[in-house]
Amino acid sequence: MHSIWLGVEDEGEYGKLAAWILEECEENCKLVDEENDIHIAIIEVNKWHDWVKIHRFRKRNKGCRIIPLLAPSLLHTSPLAIEFKLTYLLVKSVKQRIFLRTLKRAVEEIESENTRFAESEEVFHHFDAAQAVGRNTLPFREAFLRRLLSGEVKTEEELLQSRFFLPGEAVPNVVCFIQGFVRCPAKRMQEGWQASTVIQEFLKKQFEGDQLTFLSYRKHLLMLLQVPSEYGSLKHWKEGEERILGTIESLENEYGIQLYIGVGSIYREPLLLHHSYKEACKARRTSPYERLQLRYFEEITMDLQIQKCAEYISQYCTEDLSIKQVADQINLSVPYFSRIFKQETGRSFVEYVTFVRMQRGVWLLRHTDHTVEAIAEELGYNTPNYFSGTFKKYVGLSPRDYRATEEIIFV
Repeated sequence: MHSIWLGVEDEGEYGKLAAWILEECEENCKLVDEENDIHIAIIEVNKWHDWVKIHRFRKRNKGCRIIPLLAPSLLHTSPLAIEFKLTYLLVKSVKQRIFLRTLKRAVEEIESENTRFAESEEVFHHFDAAQAVGRNTLPFREAFLRRLLSGEVKTEEELLQSRFFLPGEAVPNVVCFIQGFVRCPAKRMQEGWQASTVIQEFLKKQFEGDQLTFLSYRKHLLMLLQVPSEYGSLKHWKEGEERILGTIESLENEYGIQLYIGVGSIYREPLLLHHSYKEACKARRTSPYERLQLRYFEEITMDLQIQKCAEYISQYCTEDLSIKQVADQINLSVPYFSRIFKQETGRSFVEYVTFVRMQRGVWLLRHTDHTVEAIAEELGYNTPNYFSGTFKKYVGLSPRDYRATEEIIFV
């Protein structure tokens, strides 16, 4: 007598399946309430994490035949049945003849001790051809990485289970935060290309053979890299840095795409990768030490006094700030403050304040309908022409030309 356990929460579905088993398989099958020492388990999959539960169930019940009962909304996750080496798969609401045929095959397999796995067309024989999907675990990979970057993955067990979501791939150890704009939207529309696709294709080509994953995250693009173990920073991996800088240059020359990338620190412990994401965001929005297009979190000053001054500048950048006024915030003389400020930020006080103002100007031009004249006044410039000239020096475009560009939204 073969024991069958129904791991189905839906009462209606449970009652239907139980009735079919009792009516048609009463001679050699019985229903049990406990999930121990069972021969066949039919387990409901209503959310992606239910696959993790199935993985855990298999570890506890190694001799058990598991038949997932998949919600139609999760058809795209069906390749995981193959990854888990499961022989059968059902989709709700399953028809009686398909359910009984699948169950009888499982029973026959047990009785004959034939452990071969069915061919892929047998595994999904009850799928409509139009609904069948390839062996693509992308949804699971993205879901796992989103949880990893948000800090929701907290145990080593979850990391071990991720091998089913990242088949053959190592977990990345650094995050790059990518934003950008297209200089000529009309040309892009005429030629019919999508900036997001072009960017990813260029970077994939540059990093061919390396571990590379892209993730659209809150309108931005994250590039997750596996930096070789001999390097403590992406900045030290000169070959990788040159590939990124080469991509930035090529995209600007060929497509008029301007990229700005912030890079977090390397974390060899995957559970800490969410720190790299936060650092990459901060690096993207901080005055660059060396170059505007590629900024590293490690270049941001860790000096608490200078950090305090930077926060003060950000808060009062639209006012007529003097270097003495800021130096007084940390009780330093102007000459000494000027020297350590440039040493820590890579910019003179005037350059730094100007950059912060231009950063504010970029946001106002993109997200408000204020005139250039009004923005210049809001940022503390006496004349719009002086603001426009300064803006072009830092951004590479006049304020009006920048407003005509198209922000790249990664979805």
